[in-house]
Amino acid sequence: MSELKKIAIAIARIVLRVVVLIQGLIVLIFIVAISAEVGIYSDKIAAAYADSYEAGFAQTYDIGYQEAFGEPFDKGYAKGYEIGLETKEGVARRVELRNPTHKEMWEFLARDDTDANPHVVGEYECVDFSAQLINNAKANGIRVAYVHIRAEKWAHAVVAFETVDRGLIFIEPQTDDVKKVAVGASYWGRTIVEFHIIW
Repeated sequence: MSELKKIAIAIARIVLRVVVLIQGLIVLIFIVAISAEVGIYSDKIAAAYADSYEAGFAQTYDIGYQEAFGEPFDKGYAKGYEIGLETKEGVARRVELRNPTHKEMWEFLARDDTDANPHVVGEYECVDFSAQLINNAKANGIRVAYVHIRAEKWAHAVVAFETVDRGLIFIEPQTDDVKKVAVGASYWGRTIVEFHIIW
C-alpha cells in the first residue's frame, strides 16, 4: 500500500471519529436540554398545583364557614332558644348554676362519658362534643362555657370551667385533657389567632 493511501485512510478515520464525536455531543446536548425543560415544567406544574390547592382550599373554607354560620346557625339558635323557653310539668324554667371547685370539676368529668363518643366527620364533631358536655354539666348544676377557637383556616370548639379555687380551666371534651387556650398558643399544631368564651 502506498504511503499516500495510508495517509488518506488515517485522515478518513480521524474525520470519521470527529463526525461521530460531534454527533455524540449533539445527542448529549439534546438530552441535557430536554432534561432541563422537563425539570422546569415539573417545577412549574408543582408550583401551579400548590397555588391552586391553596386558593381552592381558602375559597371552599370561606364558603363553607359562611354557610355554616349563616342561616343554619340562626335556625339552630332560634330553635334552641324556643326549646329553652318551654316549660314542662315539674321542671323549673330556670336552673341555678354554680362554678365548681377544681375537685368537683374532675369528679364531674370522671362521671361524664362525652369523651367516650366516637368522632364522626360531618356527624359528631368538636361542636357536638362541647354541646353534650355543656348540657351534662348544666344538668348537674355546674356552670360551664362554650369556647370557640380559631386559627388560620381552622376552627375548633372546647369548654371552660371557672373553678372557684383554681380559676379558668379549658378542657378538650373529646379527651377531658386540660388545654392552654391563648392567642399565640399552639393547639394541635395550629397557632390560635383568636378565641371566644360564651357563658
